[in-house]
Amino acid sequence: MKSIRARAPSASSPVVRRVMQANRSFDTALEAQLRSKLHRLGLRFRKHVNVDPGVKCKADVVFRRAQTCVFVDGCYWHGCPKHFHTPKANRAWWNEKIEDNRKRDQRKTAALRKLGWTVIRIWKHEIAAKGANQIAHFVADTVLIRTRQPAR
Repeated sequence: MKSIRARAPSASSPVVRRVMQANRSFDTALEAQLRSKLHRLGLRFRKHVNVDPGVKCKADVVFRRAQTCVFVDGCYWHGCPKHFHTPKANRAWWNEKIEDNRKRDQRKTAALRKLGWTVIRIWKHEIAAKGANQIAHFVADTVLIRTRQPAR
């Protein structure tokens, strides 16, 4: 069976096609806002890098020392239960596509956790309310805990 991407239907109109082509997959305004807040809080990180060679995925923010990665999930593409509404055109395909994205996210998260990574997934609509401060506190605590462990 062909992949979901290979079976993508044509856009329902030229306007929809232009809108979809203009969507950014990374470096969105909200991601930049989150990174800026994290940086102002004194945290240093990598952005859009492969988290682990064993798992093919790029996190939006990676704290290698704390072995923590952050994924900012867009409400539309990742199927937010609060905000996602299936488009009317090509409804069956979109439902399958979003479900496929959710399953991929779950697989990647499980694989990274199995390798010892802490995975933080945050919805885009949550960034303003709780994103940077909660991540900063978590990462700071994790780094302190890891550096206080006695030598073996």
